[in-house]
Amino acid sequence: MKTGGTEDFIITVTVKEECPSGPPVHGASEEYLLRVSLSEAVINAQTVWGALRAMETLSQLVFYDQKSQEYQIRTVEIFDKPRFPVRGIMIDSSRHFLSVNVIKRQLEIMSMNKLNVLHWHLVDSESFPYTSVKFPELHGVGAYSPRHVYSREDIADIIAFARLRGIRVIPEFDLPGHTSSWKGRKGFLTECFDEKGEETFLPNLVDPMNEANFDFISEFLEEVTETFPDQFLHLGGDEVSDYIVECWVRNKKIRKFMEEKGFGNDTVLLENYFFEKLYAIVEKLKLKRKPIFWQEVFDNNIPNPNSVIHIWKGNTHEEIYEQVKNITSQNFPVIVSACWYLNYIKYGADWRDEIKGTAPSNSRYYYCDPTNFNGTDTQKNLVLGGIAAIWGELVDNTNIEARLWPRASAAAERLWSPAEKTQKAEDAWPRMHELRCRLISRGYRIQPNNNPDYCPFEFDEPPASKSEL
Repeated sequence: MKTGGTEDFIITVTVKEECPSGPPVHGASEEYLLRVSLSEAVINAQTVWGALRAMETLSQLVFYDQKSQEYQIRTVEIFDKPRFPVRGIMIDSSRHFLSVNVIKRQLEIMSMNKLNVLHWHLVDSESFPYTSVKFPELHGVGAYSPRHVYSREDIADIIAFARLRGIRVIPEFDLPGHTSSWKGRKGFLTECFDEKGEETFLPNLVDPMNEANFDFISEFLEEVTETFPDQFLHLGGDEVSDYIVECWVRNKKIRKFMEEKGFGNDTVLLENYFFEKLYAIVEKLKLKRKPIFWQEVFDNNIPNPNSVIHIWKGNTHEEIYEQVKNITSQNFPVIVSACWYLNYIKYGADWRDEIKGTAPSNSRYYYCDPTNFNGTDTQKNLVLGGIAAIWGELVDNTNIEARLWPRASAAAERLWSPAEKTQKAEDAWPRMHELRCRLISRGYRIQPNNNPDYCPFEFDEPPASKSEL
């Protein structure tokens, strides 16, 4: 590196707090002060997490000068901190299995974008890749195959890998819907029926009248909290209504149970019954957790006051802002994903432009500001941040990286930088382009984020090797 004639470039890092043994906690300081001259860089941070963010910024100040054909560094003084405490990516390893190595690559890129939360949607209707020690029948029956599971060592490895990059791992186990893959647990799922009264083969709701199921959920979540150290625990709660008719309304045993409980024909009361039992389980966990629920639990049910509501609905940014305003007015913290469903793909620079023929919320990712609503400061402080989601119906190891990045980088800048610095995508484009080229030079598959352009170093696949069948 050319540094004004001196051979050595000294980096000094001072951190006030001791390095914690575990992952970062919610709200941990990530601020830093970085001073760079031609001969040295000095970093001061409250926590090691802030020092990590500073080191990433320092790496971004290094550039390759085409004329001199040397690496140089920009001199600067920066005080920086994130705007929101939750800045994340959601991956879905149920619809298509994602390998440990591919997940690690996304964690590396997340760190390079100063993102700090991996929301891991581990299981869903399609498969159950989570390895349970207490209940091995779950993955034994529910996984696609014995190869399509995350061992205990795999999970611990991913959590440790994320920690070294200042990233929390929040697991999601969706209840009471999206549960077909839990079929290894006998009696856990309700019997479901079609309009002719014939039993269907894919029950997708928990049986709420089987008291043993709540004992099982309690034991299972105790294991989950021992496995995942983060203080947040995502418990889903979405799209229960998609399965209610088949699995509860047409089920004679469920209808009799509802009558005995005084619910009549109101399945919402049965949902409330399930969630109240679930809340009680969470409250009694030995390792205390703050539950996160998808927004249906707020829209249709009675959320536990300790809950975080995860917003995923809205056809326009304005509709999304209205939902944030409504939920925070009831004093619930929120996380927003509705702006950033990155599994939807369009032709064009959707991070910046509105793409015709699609819901407006599924484009112009850069312009979605979760606090852009008329509300009090108290309400806006309840907006914890956002998580860009990439659902796995059409996403696997082969395409997740290019589909995520650099589109997720637009959300990352929005969630980190001050609002006044992120007004125009035109101003952000040079940064986005430079980031893309930097990540490509580091060996990542980062798709174009604009009209035809080029990078000094283009991505190239390693030489093909003989496949192992």
